[in-house]
Amino acid sequence: MKRLSLIITAAAVILAMASCDKLDEPYNLSPVVEKSDTIPLEAADTLNFDGKLVVLLEDYTGVKCPNCPAAAEIAAQLQEQYGEHLLVLGVHPMSALQNPAGGFPDFRTEDGDDWNDYFNISAYPTGTVNRMGAIGPAEWTAAVGELIGQNAPVRLIVKTAYDNSTREVRVSVHARFLQDVESDDVRIIVCMMEDNIIGKQLTPDGVINEYTHRHVFRGTADGLTWGKLFTVAHVVTAGTNVVNNMKFTLDNEYEADEFYIMAMVTDNNTREVLMAAENKIK
Repeated sequence: MKRLSLIITAAAVILAMASCDKLDEPYNLSPVVEKSDTIPLEAADTLNFDGKLVVLLEDYTGVKCPNCPAAAEIAAQLQEQYGEHLLVLGVHPMSALQNPAGGFPDFRTEDGDDWNDYFNISAYPTGTVNRMGAIGPAEWTAAVGELIGQNAPVRLIVKTAYDNSTREVRVSVHARFLQDVESDDVRIIVCMMEDNIIGKQLTPDGVINEYTHRHVFRGTADGLTWGKLFTVAHVVTAGTNVVNNMKFTLDNEYEADEFYIMAMVTDNNTREVLMAAENKIK
């Protein structure tokens, strides 16, 4: 399984025994990246943020799962209904239903397999909404609806820059906590996602050779399945700013015009997603 070639993989930084509210400036999770490499926020980034929760629906699916296209349609309808307040990530763990033999695309990832095992998913399609437990597609609408409209505890903005000649991707994830978060294990997970991939898919009516696969998870951008820990304080206080920078080279296998960076802030004690955001690399 291919992974993107990392130019810089930054070590997680722990603010040992320090209170987060003492950070007057954004704390850089990747100190080996120069501060000047941070892609700054623009006025429009913060003005466009409405303070509401962005919900993450993860669709555990498979290219040889005949019932999975119907679940993908539910996800598409929910995204049409809720717009930018709902993100979707299609996760393909390693099982027979994701096996690429026979000319099917290979979307399997080790990260996705680890997530799949943690949530004890064995039947497909299955989903998680903000990682609050595994549920079937019939429950997705209600689960998403319960969260939509809630105030966001974190303002999360993903900034990207792409070099066409070198295929280098730069990423800066800006997090600002708007509420106190009671946890000693808050993390930022940075994911790669490719959209609109044409390839085989099994359906109840047989194989579709030119099926459009949406929101395909391509792995974590830094190889950290559960993200970077940035505090051991028992409470992350409102006003805390965190910036996570990274660089990597986009594999030639992937289509830059359809490539996204998706980030999530999570409480790793419960795995719950506190906020999600995404941005195209170009």
